[in-house]
Amino acid sequence: MRLFIAVNVDQEIKRRILEVQDRIRKEVNRGKFPPKENFHITLVFLGETPEERLPAIKEAMIQAASTGGKPVSAFEFSFSKAGFFKRGGKELWWLGTDTKNDRLENLQKNLTSELLARNFVFDNKPFTAHITLGREIRSELWPFNTENIAVPVNRLSLMQSQHLPAAEKKSAVVYTELFGCDLG
Repeated sequence: MRLFIAVNVDQEIKRRILEVQDRIRKEVNRGKFPPKENFHITLVFLGETPEERLPAIKEAMIQAASTGGKPVSAFEFSFSKAGFFKRGGKELWWLGTDTKNDRLENLQKNLTSELLARNFVFDNKPFTAHITLGREIRSELWPFNTENIAVPVNRLSLMQSQHLPAAEKKSAVVYTELFGCDLG
């Protein structure tokens, strides 16, 4: 099972993110754009994981959602700019923030600590909160600011990523929540 832990966003937030994605789509010659159903903030990418590890992941999520036995309360942060990473002469465009959010970073650190304590191995590169807007883009469009999009963080979601056969797909990848852990 290909797994990751994320913060999913509600339909109204997805609609606003789609407006930013459409702005990029109108300016580029080509690219791959995820459907709005796939918009999320990845906290930890676990990759291929045996099904028997699911209970340990759930336990880690529950522990990360509490500090010293007290539930972590829900909070929000804002996205305020679109930018890109260069990869192989192409760009991966993302929606991100100019400001650091200690609560989100602490939640992500607690989650990685809990997973490491349960012997999970994953890419532990520095965490940068973002939502992927498009891949394999070639564009002269520069990073730009957007209106602030406040995103509530009130649930951790264990997500499965599945590639669908061509005949079944509206999108090449479908994300399904396997387990959710509410904050607060």
